[in-house]
Amino acid sequence: MDRARTGSTIVAAILAVIVIFLFGYLLWSDAPPNRSELTVDPPIEVIEPDLPLEIIRSAEQELPDSDAIREREAAEFVDQLAGADDSTIIVNEYQDMFVRPDSIIALPELEQRTTTLKSLMDDKSLSADTPLTLRYTEEIREQTTLQQLETEEEDHIAPITIVTEQGETITAPLVELLQREDIDQSAPVTQIREQQQIKQIKASELADADIAEDQQMSVTISRGVQKLDIADLIDSDSADMQDSLFYLHRVTEEDIQGLWGIIQTGLIRNFRQGIRLQRNGTEQKVSVLIPADADEPLPDGLSSFLGLILHKKVSTSYVYNFNTHTMGHDPNLIHPGQELILIRFSAEELKDIYQFFAEQRSNDSQTFAIGR
Repeated sequence: MDRARTGSTIVAAILAVIVIFLFGYLLWSDAPPNRSELTVDPPIEVIEPDLPLEIIRSAEQELPDSDAIREREAAEFVDQLAGADDSTIIVNEYQDMFVRPDSIIALPELEQRTTTLKSLMDDKSLSADTPLTLRYTEEIREQTTLQQLETEEEDHIAPITIVTEQGETITAPLVELLQREDIDQSAPVTQIREQQQIKQIKASELADADIAEDQQMSVTISRGVQKLDIADLIDSDSADMQDSLFYLHRVTEEDIQGLWGIIQTGLIRNFRQGIRLQRNGTEQKVSVLIPADADEPLPDGLSSFLGLILHKKVSTSYVYNFNTHTMGHDPNLIHPGQELILIRFSAEELKDIYQFFAEQRSNDSQTFAIGR
C-alpha cells in the first residue's frame, strides 16, 4: 500500500517538472528578440564581375630584368654618343669624337715644325693671333734628400738623377743610392727630372711664355680652317649609312700602334667617359669600362670579342689626307699631322659593345673572349 502511494507521488512529481519546462519554453519563445536587425530598402544587388579580371601586380613585380636595363642604357648611350648640335664640329688633335653622317666638320690646317722659341719669335709669317701648340721637354730641378725621396717615391727601382753637394751627378735606382755609404741620406741633393710640357698659346704670347729662347720644341701652327662634309667624303647619304656613327681621329706622332691602337684607345676612352642622362629628376652618368687587354686573344685560341671588331674596322677604315685632299684605305700608311681617320660603326655594333662589357662587369667575369 505504501509502495503504491510512493510510486504515484514520483510520477506526479515528474509530470509536474515536465509541465513547468513546457510552460517556460512557451514563455521564452514568445518573447521579443534581443538582437538588432538592419533592414535595407531597397535591397542590395550583388553584381557578378565580368571575366577575365585584370591582375594588379606590385611595383616590385614590374621591375625590368638586368638584360632589359642594359639594352635600354645601350640605346640611350649610343643615341647621345654623337652630339645633336647642327653647328660645325671642330676636330683638333687629341680630341677624338663620334659624329653623325650628316655632320659638317672643320679641320684646322696645321703646320708641324721642330724649332726653338727664338726662331718662332723671329718668324714674320706668324700673325699675332696665330694659334700655336708647343711641345717640349723641360728639365726640372728640385732640392730634396735621399731620406725624403725614400718616403715620397713609390718606385725605388726606376733610375733617378741627382746632383750631390759636391757637384757629382749620379743616375741610378733609388734603392742603390740608399745603400751607398758615401752619400749622407739626410744631406741636401738636387733631383733632376724631365717633364713633357704642352702649351697652347698665340704667337703674340711667345715672349711671355717663360721658356728659354734656345729650348728645342715641336710646334703645331694653325694656318686656318678646312671645312668638310662627311656625306661628301664617304657618300654617307646612302641608306645603309644613315644609321651609323663615325669615329674621327687626327693622326699624331703618338699613334705608334697604328689604326688598331687608334680605334681601341678611342673606344676605351669614349665608353669610359660616358654620357649624362636625366632620370627621375636627377642626372646620372651612363658609362662602361672596356679593359685595356680586352682585344688580346686567349691562350686556348679563342678570339676576343673586341679583337674581332677591331680587325673588321681596321680593314674597312677611311684615311683622309687633308693636305692632298685624297681618300685612302691602307691602314699601314698613316701620316701624322696630315690625315684624318674615319671609322664607321652601325648603331647596333655600338650597342653590342656596350651591352657586352656591361654584362661582363655585372658578372665580374675575367674573360672577354668568344669562340672563333
